[in-house]
Amino acid sequence: MREQARTVSAASLVDVAELIDQQAVGRFQIGVLLLCASAMLVDGFDTQAIGYVAPALSVALAVKPAALGLVFAAGGLGAILGGLALSAYADRVGRKPIIVGSMLFFAVCTLLISTASTVPQLMWMRFAIGLGLGGVVPNALALSAEFMPKKFRVTLVLMTWLGFSIGSGVAGPVTAYILVAHSWRAVFLFAGILPVVLAPLLIWRLPESLQGLTQRGSEGGRIATTLAQMNANLVFPEDARFINSEKKEKGFPVALLFREGRARITLLLWVMFFMNLLAIFFLNSWLPTVLHKAGLPQHLAIVIAALLHFGGIAGGLAIAPLCDKFNPYVVLAFAYILSGTFIAGIGISRNVALFAMATTFFAGFFTFGAQNTANAIAAIRYPTAMRSSGIGWALGIGRIGQIVGPLIGGFLLSLQWGTTEILYVIAVPSVVAATVALFLSSASGQSGFGTGAEAVAK
Repeated sequence: MREQARTVSAASLVDVAELIDQQAVGRFQIGVLLLCASAMLVDGFDTQAIGYVAPALSVALAVKPAALGLVFAAGGLGAILGGLALSAYADRVGRKPIIVGSMLFFAVCTLLISTASTVPQLMWMRFAIGLGLGGVVPNALALSAEFMPKKFRVTLVLMTWLGFSIGSGVAGPVTAYILVAHSWRAVFLFAGILPVVLAPLLIWRLPESLQGLTQRGSEGGRIATTLAQMNANLVFPEDARFINSEKKEKGFPVALLFREGRARITLLLWVMFFMNLLAIFFLNSWLPTVLHKAGLPQHLAIVIAALLHFGGIAGGLAIAPLCDKFNPYVVLAFAYILSGTFIAGIGISRNVALFAMATTFFAGFFTFGAQNTANAIAAIRYPTAMRSSGIGWALGIGRIGQIVGPLIGGFLLSLQWGTTEILYVIAVPSVVAATVALFLSSASGQSGFGTGAEAVAK
């Protein structure tokens, strides 16, 4: 450590990205990871709460379950627009203010949705909530990626995303518990309070991206202070200049996604995200209703549906290390194939609770686990100048599936299709995602990005 301190002190130019890669994962990086994961947790809770309350909501408002498809779709549209706009803006002004501002915005909107009494009111309020939700995920992932050493970056960024999965999963039993004694409105009151409680901690402790600060020409003292928090042995002379060795990219961040051979990779990532997120958001929105329709009690259906997210946590922890060691896109392709298999398996289980629990868990393991890992890969795929835009637009375009999935579910339910037939249809996008992942494997090698863990982490 003293050796490192002397070397850094003697240098007038300090490459921030290279210096971060040289550090061990310590208390500071773990703190950044936990703070970003906490923001993702409240985002996941709020995103998924509407799906868990759907059966109770349809009864309380005296509407058919299919009518809520427009409510789910409105939230998806808001998340798309919020993610696309705010991720590009964050690449210019910083990740932290967008994360905190987005959280506070959707907190207020979530508290307001508890006062809704009609489906149109729910639609507009859910759209507004989606705008805020869309700003948190890409920026939390990008910020955590920029503080993690390259060697373990995919796995560590995955840990950040697991906050979203935990929030989505915990929302199930919490919602079921609240609904025992209270109405659906209490669920949204609880969901709105969570980000309000967390925001002051993020304002106090969450650092800004150092790579972003160097590219925007921020004062060196702020950068030096953050680096000293990361490693107290790092000492810098007063005339030290902090730089980012990445090639400087000029232009609108979204346009940069299609330059320097990135166009094909970007488009394939978008298609892969769309297909898998279509399946995910169908399951998020309709699985409690579909299981209840198959004959399971409402509260049991909610708890079983929550297993998707706990399966996704386990799946992400299993899949991400494989992607660090092997070709990540081939690993994802196998995961997507198994995803489709177990989604179809949920349909076969009908109202056999144990079979439904097992197939739901493993559907989550491969569907959500693969998406968790894909998010981490996309977050480190692009340089600093467009990192939030890269993950934000992949998720934004993918989240068109957040609109299409619920609408397909509502349409199939209106046709009185059985549980088995509906879930057979939802297994198809997983097969398409697997095919696209294999094309990505080939395209990555040809573009110079590479396919191995080291290349992906560049």
